[in-house]
Amino acid sequence: MGQHPGGYYRADSKEMDMADSVLFDSDDGVLTVTLNEPESMNALTPGISKGISEALERAEDDAVRVLLLTGSGRGFCAGAAIGVGGISGGGGKSRSQRLDQRGGSGRSVEAFSRCDKPIIAAVNGAAVGAGFGLALCCDVRILGESARMGSIFIKRGLASDYGAAYWLPRIVGMSKAYDILYSGDLLNAQQCLEVGLASRVVADDQLAGEARALARKIADGPPLAYTVLRRMMQRTSDMDVATFAEYEWTSQKLLLETQDSVEGFKAFNEKREPKFTGE
Repeated sequence: MGQHPGGYYRADSKEMDMADSVLFDSDDGVLTVTLNEPESMNALTPGISKGISEALERAEDDAVRVLLLTGSGRGFCAGAAIGVGGISGGGGKSRSQRLDQRGGSGRSVEAFSRCDKPIIAAVNGAAVGAGFGLALCCDVRILGESARMGSIFIKRGLASDYGAAYWLPRIVGMSKAYDILYSGDLLNAQQCLEVGLASRVVADDQLAGEARALARKIADGPPLAYTVLRRMMQRTSDMDVATFAEYEWTSQKLLLETQDSVEGFKAFNEKREPKFTGE
C-alpha cells in the first residue's frame, strides 16, 4: 500500500471506504470542498468521487455562490486509485458494470461544465493524472509554489482522463496541450503560470488565504451575472460568432433588468461598494 510511481495510488478497498473522504464548509456563500484522504494524496477513491458529486449537487443551492476546491495534506489529487493490475474498482463486477463505473469521471466532467457557480481550485502539491483533469475542470487555479501538475497517462500506455484533453487546449492552446499530453511530464508551479495553467502562484503558506480572498470577492459579487458569464464562457466553443454575439447581447439585456444591475450603477454614482442580493 502506498503511492504508485507516476501519480497513482495503490489502496485496498477497506481504505477507500473510509468516512469523511470529502469535507464541506459553507461560509456566507462560499462552499469550501476539501478532498480529505491525505494518506493517498487524495486519490480518486470511490469516497472522494462520491464527495465531488455531492459538492456539485450542493452548488445548485442558491445560497452557494462559489465553490472552492482543495486537498488536505501534501497533495491536491494524486489521480486514480489503483489495485494490483490496474485502476481499482473491478471487485468481481461484470464488464458492463465496470465500464459504467469507468464512466463516472465523464459524468463528473459534464457536471462541472453544467455547474452555474464559479469554481476555484487551490492546488497544493500534486495534481496529476485524473487529478490534473479535475483541476482543469475548475475556472481558476491558484497554485502553491510547491505544486506540480501534469498528465502521466501516456507513460502508462493510456491517453487522457477526467476531461484533460478537452479542457487543456482551451486553456493553453492546441500546440502546448499536445506537448504536455504527449510528454507526460509534470510542470512545476512556475511553468504552470508561464503557460497559463495557473492564474497565480503564491507561497504554500499563503495558498489558503489567497484562494479564500478570491472566493469571498466572488461571493460578494452579483450572482446572476456570474451565472450568466460562466454559461457564456462554457458555450463559446459550441457557437459561431454571430450566434454567440446574439446570446451575449440577450444575456446583457436580461441582466440590465435585475435589481443587482440597478444597485451596481447606483453604487457607482454614490461612490460606494455595491450590495448584491441576486435579484
